[in-house]
Amino acid sequence: MNDNNIQGKIFKKIREERGIKLKDAAGTAISARTLIRFEADETSVTLEVFDQLLKNIGICYQDYFSEYLPLVEEDDSGFLKEANTLVESGNYSAIKTLAIKTLERKNISMATRLYIEQYLGMLQEQMIPKIILENRKYVLEYLKKMDKHTKNELLTLTLMLRVLTEEQLPVEFVRRLIDETLEPVGIGDMFSIDKGERAILTLHGAIAYLSRRGYVEEAEEKCLKAIELLKTNYSKLTHFNFHINSFYFILVQIQLRLNKPEGVELANKCIRLLDTQINLYNMQSDILARDRLVKSFYERNKTGVDFEF
Repeated sequence: MNDNNIQGKIFKKIREERGIKLKDAAGTAISARTLIRFEADETSVTLEVFDQLLKNIGICYQDYFSEYLPLVEEDDSGFLKEANTLVESGNYSAIKTLAIKTLERKNISMATRLYIEQYLGMLQEQMIPKIILENRKYVLEYLKKMDKHTKNELLTLTLMLRVLTEEQLPVEFVRRLIDETLEPVGIGDMFSIDKGERAILTLHGAIAYLSRRGYVEEAEEKCLKAIELLKTNYSKLTHFNFHINSFYFILVQIQLRLNKPEGVELANKCIRLLDTQINLYNMQSDILARDRLVKSFYERNKTGVDFEF
């Protein structure tokens, strides 16, 4: 068996944690001897048998993958692990150096390329060497070919939207991305909820991108649709309040760009909301968000109507 296989070991961990004996876990699905070999990752089992084994220990696929997925290393280059370590130590400037070093190797997987773009997108790095620009172009061409995107691809696009120009990212592709993410994702389990969260984050970035590039009326239309989508389909999302507040913050700036007086009233409501959160929680992130939004709102307000803050 492949040394990277850990399916059996994870099954054994869950079984033992639940106090279930080997023979009871095996049941009539396989022999106890075969289960011992499976738990040692010395042999594999069919999907039908694995399904029965999960039932025998009283768990579902969602329970199993909640243990399995965090241990699966998609990035075989080591970039993700090293980048996480640098972030934890606060050494953000070294991430670009790490990205260059990683890209200089041969046979870089697409998973690694995506992770590199995610980290550089978070940093919004301005001074980009040729090797990173080439990776960005390669990743973008790959993503543009996809009719539907995985949750990891959506996260990559979300972060790339922060740094790409219209020449690099045609508005037609952004429109297609918005249409894709405006299609509701069923959120019946933890995996679909995660994809729903990432789809909404992509909508944030794509709509803001449209507005920045001058397609302001179109951005307003899409933003209103996104808010309605969130209310009707995503009310169970863990970060629902964060998402809907973010869309309203974007909508304020769009409506102020369009010189709509309702944008002023909405801005007043948004700042009152943040003031309430600051008074209640006194979180530095809320204080910084308020300062940033107030500055942005005042810069865009040409309506002649004064704010209440």
